[in-house]
Amino acid sequence: MSTLDPLRLPLKGRQLIEASAGTGKTWTLAALYVRLVLGHGRSDTQGLMPSQILVMTFTDAAVAELRERIRARLQAAVRGFDDAIQGKPPTDEAFLWQLCQDIDPTLWPECLRRLRQAVQAMDEAAIYTIHGWSRRMLAQHALQSREPFASNHLDTPDECLRERARDHWRRWFYPLPLAHQAIVLEQLARTPEALLEHIQPIWQRLDRSPEWAQKTLNEPWPDTNAVLGAYDTWHTQQLALQNQAQAAWQPALLGRLRAAREAKQIRLPGVGQDTFQKYLTQLQAWAEHGHTIDPKVIARFSAKALQDKGWAEAAQHLFFVRVGEWLAHPAPACQQPLLMHAALSVRRDYQAWKAQQSVFDFNDLLQRLHQALRQDTGELAATIRDQYPVALVDEFQDTDVWQYESLDRVYPKDAAQDHHALKIGRAHV
Repeated sequence: MSTLDPLRLPLKGRQLIEASAGTGKTWTLAALYVRLVLGHGRSDTQGLMPSQILVMTFTDAAVAELRERIRARLQAAVRGFDDAIQGKPPTDEAFLWQLCQDIDPTLWPECLRRLRQAVQAMDEAAIYTIHGWSRRMLAQHALQSREPFASNHLDTPDECLRERARDHWRRWFYPLPLAHQAIVLEQLARTPEALLEHIQPIWQRLDRSPEWAQKTLNEPWPDTNAVLGAYDTWHTQQLALQNQAQAAWQPALLGRLRAAREAKQIRLPGVGQDTFQKYLTQLQAWAEHGHTIDPKVIARFSAKALQDKGWAEAAQHLFFVRVGEWLAHPAPACQQPLLMHAALSVRRDYQAWKAQQSVFDFNDLLQRLHQALRQDTGELAATIRDQYPVALVDEFQDTDVWQYESLDRVYPKDAAQDHHALKIGRAHV
């Protein structure tokens, strides 16, 4: 890492501009913009116009601010070169003064002309949010990206998702056997709306990771009938083991446990007498009346757990042995496969519905451009790179994998053309 000199930073290849918030990162991008307009330090000395310099950030407000900051910077450069031509004292700003000195005075009139032309062209400047740029590229290059020529932004994606979740629930849940429905209601969700909330984290991961998304979507989907059948079988066996344990209960065991505790045969560091008595009360209510018991409490009363705490006698009592057998019968994976199946099913239906209606949401913009840039041998990337020889990306710390890989495709590190460049501004703490 080296100290940044905005007048000497190479305007080719890829560079990362890193700075703390409020230390001039946007100022630097605007300074580089002026150099790009003039062709300063580049082989294409005629420079670039605002429509050829891609500037991206991540909010509409930031786009508006960048546009005004760059316009103001160009206007300041106009004044600086105009003063220099007229032989007036040098501008107070060191960057503009040095920039003038770096350029042959015979070229100053041409620089002034280009700067004025750039100011007038700022309404056509290519300054966008990352989503706005993605949408523009898909529309402008519809043939190469294989995207529909006309599509509309989906204003109510949440309501559409709820409808797809309800459709999935009707098709999948209601035809299930009653026993399997009970498992779904207990392990997965009780309503389509609750299901939708549970599967959102899976979608978020799919949206964050192209590699995981591709792998997941290409794998066989979970067989929900097999998952529910296996869980139903386990549940039946589990109830049988629980009944056997409860049938082996003897009220006298409460006295044996208290005596062992008082004799310090059961070592429970950090568990006071009152707490131990609460454990025994829960144990008795579960064994004699079938009340629900905290899994962490019942786990203390298997034969092995009691032996580990120093009470060897526990193995002689069938109840503690049966508790251990019950606890040692783990449930098969159920919730996660059902969630994955639901997430993929609802997502498939949602994507199909959007395609049918010719609509898109924000994630579609990033992912469709990402896909389009990778489904050919580089023609679309080359077209965009020729359209925008240089890209300046502000707030790069907010870029996700889809966005980064698209930019990486358009502006590869090993690009042979020295007039192509990607400059990245990133804030750090």
